[in-house]
Amino acid sequence: MAKDQSSGCENTVKIVYSREMERRYPTNPVENADRVALPAAMLGEFQFIEPLAASLEDIARVHGIGHIERVKSSGLYDAAALAAGGAICAAELSLEGEPAFALIRPPGHHASANRAWGMCYFNNMAIAVQKIRPKAKRVLIIDIDLHFGDGTVSIFRADSNVKIVNPWSVDESFEYLRMDQSRYLAQVKEAFLGFDCDIVGVSAGFDTYLEDWGGLLKIEDYKEIGRAIREGAEEKCRGRRFALLEGGYHPDLGWCIKSFIEGFR
Repeated sequence: MAKDQSSGCENTVKIVYSREMERRYPTNPVENADRVALPAAMLGEFQFIEPLAASLEDIARVHGIGHIERVKSSGLYDAAALAAGGAICAAELSLEGEPAFALIRPPGHHASANRAWGMCYFNNMAIAVQKIRPKAKRVLIIDIDLHFGDGTVSIFRADSNVKIVNPWSVDESFEYLRMDQSRYLAQVKEAFLGFDCDIVGVSAGFDTYLEDWGGLLKIEDYKEIGRAIREGAEEKCRGRRFALLEGGYHPDLGWCIKSFIEGFR
């Protein structure tokens, strides 16, 4: 699953990360190595776990062979497989009772089975969920990214054992124009209603941040979001929870992530 990079600290949440995530690859310049390198430097108090890349078998549970071959031909396969492996590692740690945050790139929630966009290539969340399904049948996915996680919804559309909630996502109703912090947090809490789950996965995008594209949430709001998800997971599924980095492009990203983890742990 992973190599333990612990420095002897006892914080609950494990940080799944590899310096290989900092490698350059052809993508939009906003999706650069600083998105993971700078937050990693801020999280030194936590225990780090280094992931292995997802296997072809892991990826093929979600993506068609044609899509996989297109990612390979673009030169992005190694980076995308490592991100997916980080997601798997976080999910498996969570199953063992150890909440985890996967500090990974590229993101994945805009990747469906046979296509992808939005700087995504493989759907990290879906690959992680399908990997652990023998041990976690019913899964709640809370996607807090600014943008609707269309790839994840597409993959699990016919699966009644997976519930996906996208609070305040950009959609055709323009509901986000009428949203505020309190309504956003209420949607996060309501995600747990009416659904019994075995584990909670968070597609943790931070472009809802006040200074990022979304212009809504303050840094301290992410702590409240993390806490709400932790409390919901403790009530519903013995605290089994993990989170994966999706979007977030402002230089304050590390502070947003750290705030979220403070509530999530």
